[in-house]
Amino acid sequence: MRIAFIIAIVFSILLPSCKPRKANLITCDLKRSDYTDVISVSGTIQAVNVTSVKSPVNFFFGITVAWAIPEGSPVEQGDTICILKSEPLMQILDQQIRDLESLRADFKKMEADHALNRAVLDARMKENKAGMAISELDSIQIRFAPPVRQRLMGLELQRARIEEKKLQKKSAAEMKIAESDIRQLKSRIAQAESQVQTYQEQMKSLIILAPKSGFVKKSDMQGIMLISFGAGDAMEIGGYPKVGGMIFPEMAMMEIPELDEMQVAVQVQEVDYKRIEKGQKVEITVDAKNRLRTTGSVKVKSLAGKSDYDSRVKWYEVTVSVDSCHLQMPPGLSAHCDIIINKVTDTVVVPTVAIFEKDSSRIVYVADGGKFRPIPVETGLMNSSKTIISKGLTGTETISLTEPPANFIQKDKPKNK
Repeated sequence: MRIAFIIAIVFSILLPSCKPRKANLITCDLKRSDYTDVISVSGTIQAVNVTSVKSPVNFFFGITVAWAIPEGSPVEQGDTICILKSEPLMQILDQQIRDLESLRADFKKMEADHALNRAVLDARMKENKAGMAISELDSIQIRFAPPVRQRLMGLELQRARIEEKKLQKKSAAEMKIAESDIRQLKSRIAQAESQVQTYQEQMKSLIILAPKSGFVKKSDMQGIMLISFGAGDAMEIGGYPKVGGMIFPEMAMMEIPELDEMQVAVQVQEVDYKRIEKGQKVEITVDAKNRLRTTGSVKVKSLAGKSDYDSRVKWYEVTVSVDSCHLQMPPGLSAHCDIIINKVTDTVVVPTVAIFEKDSSRIVYVADGGKFRPIPVETGLMNSSKTIISKGLTGTETISLTEPPANFIQKDKPKNK
């Protein structure tokens, strides 16, 4: 009796374990839908056309920012957007103006000196002519004068004529000298005036005017634009102009984007970059603008990649054109882009994890009563999350996302011989 009791207990324990139990499986109800293979990335909205505002051209003096309009401010064409200053330039301009005034004073003195010399020569020539006229009037008396007197008077008249020629030559020489001195000094004055004008134009160029209407923002151009010192004398390179910042010649300080045509610049990894082609459609979402939605297409693929400093991952820039809503997409905002690699409408799509490899075939486990029946399938387009079933399923089945236990897999019934 005791042995029979023990056997009964053993059977009571083993018998339930041999019965099918409900498997803890995750299933999915299929239905025909659209298959979309997308690459989701985020990027920055940019204006296609941007007017860059640069510091003065051919300028080699230390330039600092005296005032700058706040970033993001709307401006009209011709408005003052930045005022620069250069102490060295102001000092040089002041010195050039003083030099020019000195040359102009020398010119006036030279003209006065030459005028005085000509007046003295003219007076001497007139005096000599008066003496000659008197001598000629006395020519009648010469005939009655003693021979010695006649000879002396003749010599006086001859000397007066010689003196007249000498004065005429001296006057001509004085005029040539005066003309040469005046011409040289005028040339020096013209050069000084040109230099003053050049420095004045450079001073004028320190007042930066808006070349067009729009709003101002910091420049996206690469390179050093300005150096400024913030709190604690910390040096800051680049960014938007700040009071006291040092500006380099011919470098971009700010820019005014045109809002009538926008684009989105996104960074994609190398593995995704290879799948992207020019012209592919893109769905764009701007969260900061109440989830504004619009469309676009791949416009440009950068040929040069960039690697992270601390990793080997390489990134490439892809530019996405925007089809509409340009004025509602200010530059600088972030935009989410779904780049559509492939799209098939009204097809059977299953999660990729639901496909299993068995004996070089692909199968899907379809619910059939309380078990799952392995169904061979043929696949089409696929990605890491979804796969198109081109043959084997109708799209109305319930499938398992995990491989069922052996006791839950329905075996094929043997064929009758």
